[in-house]
Amino acid sequence: QLSPKFNSILLPGCTLGEKVQTKSCTIGKGVLLGDRSKLNNVVVMDGAQIGTNVVMQNSVVGVGAKVGDNCNLKDCVIGPGAIVAAGTKTTEKGETFEAEMN
Repeated sequence: QLSPKFNSILLPGCTLGEKVQTKSCTIGKGVLLGDRSKLNNVVVMDGAQIGTNVVMQNSVVGVGAKVGDNCNLKDCVIGPGAIVAAGTKTTEKGETFEAEMN
């Protein structure tokens, strides 16, 4: 699925909530985008989940990563399988979130 107006590519199997906005994004297979999410210049890898009311810009979300509700993330990298807690806000450019190793 291609959204030429906002230059975004959404691969098959994506689930979009209500009032989702994507601009210059690539969204992988099986991705869940929560209601009222706004993504600008973001790559979301296969199987990732983005919560409700999330604002993301200039970021990459790894395979199977989960971003909680009400996050505001800019200029960051979220590693494969990483979990970002609800309400997280980035404070500096280039922040990285990695999966916890057991």
